[in-house]
Amino acid sequence: MKKLFIDVPALINSGAAVDQIKCEYLFHRKNNGAFSLLEVAQFASYCRQCTESFCVSACPVEALERQETGTIKRHNMRCVGCKSCVLACPFGTIFPEVINYVTCQCDLCLNQLEQDPDYVPLCVKTAPAQTFAMKELTEEDPQQHIYFSGKHLAIKSPNWRHKEGKS
Repeated sequence: MKKLFIDVPALINSGAAVDQIKCEYLFHRKNNGAFSLLEVAQFASYCRQCTESFCVSACPVEALERQETGTIKRHNMRCVGCKSCVLACPFGTIFPEVINYVTCQCDLCLNQLEQDPDYVPLCVKTAPAQTFAMKELTEEDPQQHIYFSGKHLAIKSPNWRHKEGKS
């Protein structure tokens, strides 16, 4: 299955402005779906995936959820902006939205890809070369720092992974 692949180090090294990456999602206002993708990619890189998940426990509205993979998923539409998670994170890796409900969640062009498996999303077309791509990936590759975020997104970025028995 093809996944949207984001190479975070290549994007940073490109020096390109992120707002040049376009998105065709219909329900955007002024912000861009690429920002929600990059938020997921960056959070996967910075989050230390604590065994205790203090940020999840601290959230009074269940806007944070620990996934089976150990990663933390943030539900922006549930967030009330109390910043309890920011205070609870022992590593300071959570960056809350300044204005709630602004982020448009990328739909990964799943409808278009279902209709045409060779479809190339606009973000791939407008991102700097070698930073966004559609790739056939079947498994994560920790040696290459390639990790999955859900079924349809792959991220290349150094990531915090715990070894068995360590937190």
